[in-house]
Amino acid sequence: MEQLKLVNQEKFLNNIMNVSGNIRYVMIYDLDGNKILKRTMDGVTDLLTEEENKIALKHTVDSWNFKNSVSEKIGNAKYTLQVYDNLIRVIFPFSEKMLLIVTLDNAGKSNDVVDRIQSILSEHKENE
Repeated sequence: MEQLKLVNQEKFLNNIMNVSGNIRYVMIYDLDGNKILKRTMDGVTDLLTEEENKIALKHTVDSWNFKNSVSEKIGNAKYTLQVYDNLIRVIFPFSEKMLLIVTLDNAGKSNDVVDRIQSILSEHKENE
């Protein structure tokens, strides 16, 4: 499993969590579905069971891997946005082998949150 290349993992996760009070979770997974890091906003409870979360993650990783397999034709994915009645999930490439998954409630403006997270990711890539 590729090690997360962050000098200060806590600071990075805090930067993402502090983007919006609407963020429920921040998770980093590798493309095999292994959890690298996870941070949950205080007071947030899971809407899905652990088993449902594993199945959802598998579908997310499979979908991302398919997008990568056709990227020569359609270009690289910048992020994907999944909007549900009860939450919003945004998936960003974090490295060639990892995904940053941010789950939000539906109360905020997801475009503002996405733009701010992309800015943090850009800064991180510049510092690698």
